[in-house]
Amino acid sequence: MEMPNIHQLAAEKTDSTTISYFLLRQLIGILGILLPFALMIFGGRLQPSLSHYYYSFSHTIFIGTLASLSTFLITYKGEYRIENWLANIAGVCAAGVAIFPTNVKGFIGTKFISLPISAESSHLTNALHYGFATALFICFALFCAVVFQKPDKNEIIDDKKRMRNRVYRICAYIMILSILAIAFLSIFKNLDFPYSTLIFESTTLLPFGISWLLKGSYNWTHSRYDILKILVKPFR
Repeated sequence: MEMPNIHQLAAEKTDSTTISYFLLRQLIGILGILLPFALMIFGGRLQPSLSHYYYSFSHTIFIGTLASLSTFLITYKGEYRIENWLANIAGVCAAGVAIFPTNVKGFIGTKFISLPISAESSHLTNALHYGFATALFICFALFCAVVFQKPDKNEIIDDKKRMRNRVYRICAYIMILSILAIAFLSIFKNLDFPYSTLIFESTTLLPFGISWLLKGSYNWTHSRYDILKILVKPFR
């Protein structure tokens, strides 16, 4: 059976394939946008990085969001092979970030979650955590820089598609610069400043979320909510 094109999907608002194409993309985007804010609002004191919220009162939000992202990304099926591969890799990496916590060193305040001292200070666990996190952020950037700029099946490349591609490129640039900033400051620690990792992790997740929300916004043109129609009008 041939997969319906994007215009047919938009017309079938209750079709299960529509949910996969649009709602799943939107959910991934919403999670990416909300995660930094949710952690900082409910986690108490500001932490050096988003990963340090693992030990805070926001532990459940941190783990739950990463688990949801992992599930959504692995089950997500796009139209290009590279899209599916990137989603699968990103899903595995999101799970890895949740399974292998960062070292507790640097955590500020009273711990909500306690692990064995050997686990909280393990160099191997810490290396795995940052390895998975780095790979996850790179996958996020590649979605914007490469995948999302490709047209959907039977999609016309018009001015609005070009406008969306500009947004994807801007998101990619912001994510890449944020990733490089984290790497640079981890090497040149004398140039580091308070909460730098927290800031640049957030500026990686926010454009990631915006890009996925925009990618899944096609059916907003048919929404019963006027605000969604207004928001998407310049892009769809």
